[in-house]
Amino acid sequence: MRLRYITLFIVSMLLFSCHKDEENNNLVGTAQWEDTAPVSSQKGNTAIQLQGNPGTQWYAHITEGEEWCSFALSSATSDKEGTLIDGITVLYVYFTENTGEEARNARISIKIGNGETTTLTLTQDGQKKSPGTEPGTGTKPQSANAWAEIPAYKENPSYQYVTHLTELNGTAVRNYSICYDKSHKTALWVAYPLHKCYLGSLDRTDEWIYDPEIGNEYQIYVKKAYKEYPKYDRGHQIPSADRNSTRDMNAQTFYFTNQTPQIGQKFNQGIWQKLEEVIRKNYTCSDTLYVVTGAYFANSNTKATDNNGVKVDVPTHYFKVLLRTKSGMTGKWVNQCEASDLQTIGFWLENKAYSETKVTKAICKKVSEIENLTGFTFFPGIPAEVKNDFNAIDWNLN
Repeated sequence: MRLRYITLFIVSMLLFSCHKDEENNNLVGTAQWEDTAPVSSQKGNTAIQLQGNPGTQWYAHITEGEEWCSFALSSATSDKEGTLIDGITVLYVYFTENTGEEARNARISIKIGNGETTTLTLTQDGQKKSPGTEPGTGTKPQSANAWAEIPAYKENPSYQYVTHLTELNGTAVRNYSICYDKSHKTALWVAYPLHKCYLGSLDRTDEWIYDPEIGNEYQIYVKKAYKEYPKYDRGHQIPSADRNSTRDMNAQTFYFTNQTPQIGQKFNQGIWQKLEEVIRKNYTCSDTLYVVTGAYFANSNTKATDNNGVKVDVPTHYFKVLLRTKSGMTGKWVNQCEASDLQTIGFWLENKAYSETKVTKAICKKVSEIENLTGFTFFPGIPAEVKNDFNAIDWNLN
């Protein structure tokens, strides 16, 4: 498995206790890492989850390891401050490749409100990896590709990688991850797990808002419909209906970064919607279904107009690639499976009106074909042979 490409959220977890304001004895806040394992020796990023009373000020400082850790992707930033939001506030920490043999540590001090300053430790493996971090040990995958849905990392100054977390049954879990192209103001891919725990019966929140992790100037402002509506819808990439177990996880699907100008009638409201339903109803299983959906620009000739009158690029194509176990109930992590246990499929559609809504193999491609078209490597932790073919019968398609 190639570890060098993944960037999102693989890190050790360290809880620090809830501190009390000595004057009013109120709970101030908590912070924690996403995972308990050391991060890979390869470059990447991770996140600290902050929680507490909304509006509380927080301050973070990298006290050790600032030469290889930063709060910014493309610059050395060892200090950051902000205000807690309702729910989970995410603080990203970026790290460079550790070319040495030995592991190294960074320390980050965090102060929330009037609480005590607490230090979190980030451990990064060296080229000589720590015991127990290899896949296939029977525990949660700890490699840099621990989340099977995340495509391989691509270096590009216009790309920003973000994972949105949400709370489920009192635990912070990943909602979805994106590779956002600030030049097109579009997520080139949105990757997420699909499992019954994400599915419920809540109504859509239907309130489009800015993504808090990406600069507003890089987002398409569509609080209301595109000027060209009904020609273009604000088409979701991760569907709202795939995230209706809690209000927070559904609200995150209404970030501007999760929509694009899609042909409305006979595409977003037609075959694309039907494809989303087929995936949700027919392919979700006891083992997790891993989904990457995305937008592709063969050219930038067509424009749509946002609520500020800004012209934005309209994608020419959309795709979805899927990975799951064949039986759907192995109880294994993907990296514990043999190639013969796994199956993949891809869907490739033009952003145009389709006369039919039925999902057939006519819109299917091998995952490897969509990799060649988009330039992204999907499901980098599985053998290439799994991506080089698909059996329509395995997916109930004809």
